[in-house]
Amino acid sequence: MYITTSTYGGIDWHDSRTIYEQLKIGGSYNIRANDVPQAIADDIAKDFPYVENIREKILQALSGKTCFQFAIKEEETDNEGNVTYKDCETSESDGQTCLEREAVFDGSKRTFRREYAFGQVSYITSYHVEDIPDDQIGYIVTEDFLAPFKGAPMVQRLYHDIFDDEDAAQCYADDLKLHASGYPTSIVTFLVCNKGNVTQQEWYQQQKEAMQLMEEKEQTYLDDSFRIFVKSHIENLKKLECRKEAA
Repeated sequence: MYITTSTYGGIDWHDSRTIYEQLKIGGSYNIRANDVPQAIADDIAKDFPYVENIREKILQALSGKTCFQFAIKEEETDNEGNVTYKDCETSESDGQTCLEREAVFDGSKRTFRREYAFGQVSYITSYHVEDIPDDQIGYIVTEDFLAPFKGAPMVQRLYHDIFDDEDAAQCYADDLKLHASGYPTSIVTFLVCNKGNVTQQEWYQQQKEAMQLMEEKEQTYLDDSFRIFVKSHIENLKKLECRKEAA
């Protein structure tokens, strides 16, 4: 089994973005079905060491398809480097106590929601579990532009076709150069995918067309011809002459 997380959230449309991550357990992306709940519990628990028995409570929520709620504390470090956790503020509304910072894990939906400033800012992480046949496993590396424009929480760009070898994909991801200036913040994302499914998607087919045009016109994704949105990039590439012909 393979687990991909997608996290969406932010203050407003200026920084609301989606970030993907591939989970590992024991150094492997291939997670046994029986270990899926533990992988999800470990992923959440690592950020909240102060919550008593958090792993067990996440596992209980998963098995019972219930919700587990807790307060998010603020980490503080004293002059000697000791870490402590400060309780969050509370407010009373209609006889109910509201937490300034709280988290809720929904075991039935496999979602984890974090809220700050009494709900004004929120982030929700969804855990997607997929069983991929061995002969369809692929590794995909993208540059993800975070919140490039209003209403677009993330734009993924592909510059290399799907990898069959994990180590080759990881080396490529480690060396992938990001766009620096004049663009929104971008990150490198490494995901395990079902090759048969991905290659049928319109997103992949557009990315493939852009890569073919870049090769034909002797352009790279770091050239001035690049556009964040793939359709605009393709249109721009079609207008260009091949560099050899232009010379």
